[in-house]
Amino acid sequence: MTDAPHPLPHAPIGMVLGLLEHLREVPGGREDLYKLGGPLGYELDDLLPVTDAAKRLGLVQIASGDIELTEEGRALAAAEEPERKQRVGERLKGFPLIAEICQAAAKGHGRVRKESFLERLEDHFSRAEAERQLSTALDWARYGEVFDFDPDSEEFFLA
Repeated sequence: MTDAPHPLPHAPIGMVLGLLEHLREVPGGREDLYKLGGPLGYELDDLLPVTDAAKRLGLVQIASGDIELTEEGRALAAAEEPERKQRVGERLKGFPLIAEICQAAAKGHGRVRKESFLERLEDHFSRAEAERQLSTALDWARYGEVFDFDPDSEEFFLA
């Protein structure tokens, strides 16, 4: 992580999936972004990271104040749980932090210490934000069955 990493939006993956479910039920899979919080019950502070995460995952596009499902977003929203997890897992490998954890774990016999990533993230973020970045990465990676975390050894391990 020599360059400043693009921070992950702090959005639980369950909220991202809830957004997709909602848009799937809206005619055309498109809705005014500013009306979205009401039906989902999200405050603006929660909604922005969720829509950012969905956009960065390639599941929605945002234009002219509207949010709309992409083809991948439609496919993921319509998929059954095992396929959803697989689709999310594939998309996550494009995020540098998640890809780096996977690569480091693969080189380390399937495991890598959390502390090494915290130290590297602290070159660009506060300790608290570095922790939040890893927590978000772990939430997403667990869902996509990419990697998990062993709290006893403080290590990430490949799923």
